[in-house]
Amino acid sequence: MTIASENDSIYSEVWELNSLEKTGGHSVQVSGNPQIVNTDLGKAMKFNGINDKLLVDSNPIADAKEFTVEVVFKPDPAGEINNAPRFIHLQDPNDPIEKRVLIELRVTPDNVWYLDGYMQTDAGEKTLVNKALTHPLGGWFHAAVTFKDNTFKTFVNGIQELSGTVTYTEKLINKNGKTSIGGRMDNRNYYIGLVKTLKITRRALEPKDFIKIK
Repeated sequence: MTIASENDSIYSEVWELNSLEKTGGHSVQVSGNPQIVNTDLGKAMKFNGINDKLLVDSNPIADAKEFTVEVVFKPDPAGEINNAPRFIHLQDPNDPIEKRVLIELRVTPDNVWYLDGYMQTDAGEKTLVNKALTHPLGGWFHAAVTFKDNTFKTFVNGIQELSGTVTYTEKLINKNGKTSIGGRMDNRNYYIGLVKTLKITRRALEPKDFIKIK
């Protein structure tokens, strides 16, 4: 679902992961065998943590100077091969500078996870991670990253966790690009669990405006 117009500064796209044919009206490339399953929140996409990935032919951040990326997900226990998934990854795969935005998880042996937000621009990079900010497996979660005025922030369930500074010279990310869901774009760091919704907005939203888990 698209909200507003392409030229609107608050342009958003809401992608419900309920099809392997298209996502948000965009063509997709499917790797592995992700499954559409019924859940208590409706349909969602199940990833096996081995080789499942969805590559969407769109980068909704485009040339915006601020943004919000939100995801509704339910992670499963992970082993050594899938305990550090880069499960939301926006980038132009042909960009030699590799400017990108990622939402990552780290899943521990005692069945908790913590968030890792990452940005690389044409002028620097920033990783936002704190191993002490853990969350239990077994439930649905909302995670978000925002960027505005050189400030990168991470949120879990509407509560800010971390923030840091990252600058850029001309652009945050290439206008033309793709979005990888379930694993890093270069086919590694896969995710095990469910993803229901991805929302990308060309504005840094406040938590009150985030997706609500119902």
